[in-house]
Amino acid sequence: MDLPPQPTLYNLPGPRTYTYEQIFELVASLTYNKSYEGISLPKPIAKFIARVAQLAWWPMISPDEVERRYISDSDAPGDWEKLGVEPEALELHAIKFLRQYRAPYVAYNLPWFVYNLILYQ
Repeated sequence: MDLPPQPTLYNLPGPRTYTYEQIFELVASLTYNKSYEGISLPKPIAKFIARVAQLAWWPMISPDEVERRYISDSDAPGDWEKLGVEPEALELHAIKFLRQYRAPYVAYNLPWFVYNLILYQ
């Protein structure tokens, strides 16, 4: 009797390493929405706030998510050649997925009365 093959874990890093802020800025620039500006907290304080946030009945950030934000595996080698795939930059493909989330009216540089004309036609 043949056993099924064991599952394999592949490490697939991209060609570039991004911070959370860089990804937020990319999403904001492609969706024409304001950029998210979070605050930086020390890890123990962030974990404490996440533990308190678990008391809410709606989903919020968990202590495990805070812990994972501090893990960096960017120096791990990739397994792309095992799969026969070439990695590409996030900027090349992000618009395909984010286009549907664009703001309906982009009027940041228009005077207020022109913006109102566009909104209330």
